[in-house]
Amino acid sequence: MRKRLLVLMGVFLIFVPVFAEESNPFVSPERVNPRINVAVQIARLLKQKEYNRIAVVYMQTSDLCAVFAASLVASLKTLGLEAYYIKGGEGLEERLRELKPMHIYMAYFGEKPAQEVQTQFNEDLYRVLTYDQKSSIILQPSLLRLGFLSGIYTDEKLTQLVDGKRMLTFSVEQGKVYPIFVEFRDLEIKVTEESNKKRKQKK
Repeated sequence: MRKRLLVLMGVFLIFVPVFAEESNPFVSPERVNPRINVAVQIARLLKQKEYNRIAVVYMQTSDLCAVFAASLVASLKTLGLEAYYIKGGEGLEERLRELKPMHIYMAYFGEKPAQEVQTQFNEDLYRVLTYDQKSSIILQPSLLRLGFLSGIYTDEKLTQLVDGKRMLTFSVEQGKVYPIFVEFRDLEIKVTEESNKKRKQKK
């Protein structure tokens, strides 16, 4: 409980100046608190899976994604892991080259219009996949649930880059977080749960 309180305090201390300058209806306790809870659970799961040196990249125009990313990084550090907080967009490759993370978490979801989220996610995923060091990729749960992973297939270059790749993501059910994997192959997304049940999403 004390660690969780410290994480929450750290996140709000970071973002209080932003709130003071401009009110964002998406960044309210009702929206932020559930996402912080998910971030804490994801951090614990990554710790259990022995992940370390994790760069958390967030959508550059989204305050809510920034809050989630900050809470995830704070939670990971509280657990003794090395984690970095990185804004997406231009210059992302250079920041990744400097930090050399083993894993890259993509914190992108639907505060903004769907097309804006899809465009920024596709652009930053391309940057992540083409910069020189090959890190494993971890995906925000909403990217699968809201269809943004299927939107990768609207980009021919990205379609070629992701084909055959397997990435970690999560499902959230009644506030509980569970790890799952997605595999991109032949314009389909195969979802593998820990129970080894599989299902396919077609383009």
